[in-house]
Amino acid sequence: MKKEKSMRLVYRLLLLIGVVAVIEFALYGTRDAETGGVKQAAEQPEKAPTLEVTHSLQKNDLHLKMKVTGFTYSIENMGKENRPGEGHIHIYLDGKKVAKAFEDNYIVKNIPSGSHDVVVELAHNNHESYGIKQEFRVEVKP
Repeated sequence: MKKEKSMRLVYRLLLLIGVVAVIEFALYGTRDAETGGVKQAAEQPEKAPTLEVTHSLQKNDLHLKMKVTGFTYSIENMGKENRPGEGHIHIYLDGKKVAKAFEDNYIVKNIPSGSHDVVVELAHNNHESYGIKQEFRVEVKP
């Protein structure tokens, strides 16, 4: 009889814990654990970053002006875990990476005379491309 009472007590406690868990989930399950605010719908798509590049040659220096939206430069997270809309810019000259940029203005200095293909692309923290780039050709006079 004593064992039967103990088992009933255990079942009642488990039932009570379950009821409290359901109530807590109903009250707080839609709140963000970190901020306490209401969670955003998971279906909301991230806005893809954009990149616009303007350039000018001053003698043999290529001056680049990058305008980005939906993107934040992050030198401190370079090489670390990717975060949506965060990273840096890779600059290629004739297929060879010549620089990484972490701001909207960058100068590629001392480009040899001749015709050169330039690619400016957005890169994730781990250096993978976002697939967002601009390509153009420059002609450096001797």
